[in-house]
Formats: sequence, C-alpha cells, structure tokens
Amino acid sequence: MEAGKTPRAGDWLRDNLLAKVLLERSHLDEKTLKAMLLYYWSENPTFEDIGKKLKINRSGAWKRWKKGKNAIMRSFYTIELAIYSGILDRETAEILIDDLIDYNELAKGTGNVEEIRDRIERRMVQLVRNLRG
Repeated sequence: MEAGKTPRAGDWLRDNLLAKVLLERSHLDEKTLKAMLLYYWSENPTFEDIGKKLKINRSGAWKRWKKGKNAIMRSFYTIELAIYSGILDRETAEILIDDLIDYNELAKGTGNVEEIRDRIERRMVQLVRNLRG
C-alpha cells in the first residue's frame, strides 16, 4: 500500500496474493476482514459509514469489527501459549518473530517496502513447506 493512498478493501484483497493466502488460513472471513480494513484504513471511521460501504447496518458493521478483533486476539494468545508451552517448534517461532519485526518496519515506514514484502513472502513459503514436511 503506497503512503497517502488508501485502496478499497475489496480491491486490495483481490489484488494482494499474500493477503488472500493469509485470509484463507486465518480465523477471519472476508466480510469481517473488509470491515476491519475499512475501520483501520479510514480517518475518523464510524460504524455507520462502514455499514454503508458493506451494505449492512451500523450494528452489523460493529459486530463484524468486534468479531475480527476478538479472532485476532485469540490467535495471538494461541501463538503465545504455543511458544510458552514449547508446543511450537523453534524454527516456526523464529519465522513468526522475523515476520513481526518486518511488519513493525512496515508500520513505522522504515526500510524498503518491496524488500520487506519479499522477505515476508519467502518466509511464508518456507513455513508452508515446513508444515507439509
């Protein structure tokens, strides 16, 4: 995503191969992700505006956003538990850590965006290969 430009959530999801793959494997469904993208990519978002864009009512938009936020936090706690308990293997934990560092760089706007995305994509391919093992 270019700085200063906010793509439409549906277009971004359709055009971004890694986002599509991650969505398929995540705890989110497409409508919930779109609600979250509209909320976090907008300036001063309201659930009424999000609902209009998604063609649902305001409370439906809020429920999708809340469902997505809860799914993300459950995923986070699941990963934390897996690492803390020793269930998650060291190599996978290292891949997750490296990805989080790169995502932090993207959020801060530091580093070369294309290089960071390439590293994330390479690690994702490696993780999928490891899981198929």
